[in-house]
Amino acid sequence: MGGRGAEPRGQAEKRPDESGRGGQECLRHISAADAYALWAPTWDSTPSPIVALEHRALLPWIEHLHPRRAVDVGCGTGRWTSRLAAIGIDISPAMLAAAAEKPGLRGRLLAADATALPLRTASADLVLCTLTLGHVRIPLAALHELSRVLEPGGTLILTDFHPGAAAQGWRRTFRAAGQTYEIENHPYTLEQLRSGAVGLALRQWAEATIGEPEREIFERAGRFELFEASSRTPAVLLTRWSRL
Repeated sequence: MGGRGAEPRGQAEKRPDESGRGGQECLRHISAADAYALWAPTWDSTPSPIVALEHRALLPWIEHLHPRRAVDVGCGTGRWTSRLAAIGIDISPAMLAAAAEKPGLRGRLLAADATALPLRTASADLVLCTLTLGHVRIPLAALHELSRVLEPGGTLILTDFHPGAAAQGWRRTFRAAGQTYEIENHPYTLEQLRSGAVGLALRQWAEATIGEPEREIFERAGRFELFEASSRTPAVLLTRWSRL
């Protein structure tokens, strides 16, 4: 899963959003499960500066990995799942149905909540969770589950919508049938992650900012001025952990 757009609340000042559009539309607030049920048919075809940035920043972290048993939690339509030959897990059956259309993923996908993974303890040497943790009402409960299924010495790679962007008014939104929806998001800090990561050691982190490779997405949305504003705020948090 992973949000693409964001709008300010009420009559707040216009701010950048995940889609590159910004604006002051009337938002309908919606749970992550309901949001991705609506969004799944167009998720792969909707340009997103956040997803593009995350892909650009994360690819160097994972392109050299050759896990034996990888799990992709919050896999969405499987954008990383097939690359890692992973088991894909997502709360949205609609997103999993879209993932199942990709080569090699049918039969490797499970519908489950990130706080109750249907996997044995210490059953994976790599767990990936991208742009998903903030959608979980209690993010640290999901972090505990990600840690539980990881074997000693295994690697957890976690990325998410940056809490600093949320603090500055960015929202996780998408459009469907002419309506803009804001997806629930529960920000946290890196220190809260550290304190809640029992049995995990933080090995690497990065705070990625939208840059020139994402400019075209803003231009196609007709909001070039928001590109400059968004490039001043870290938009994606990336972390890498080891299981002790």
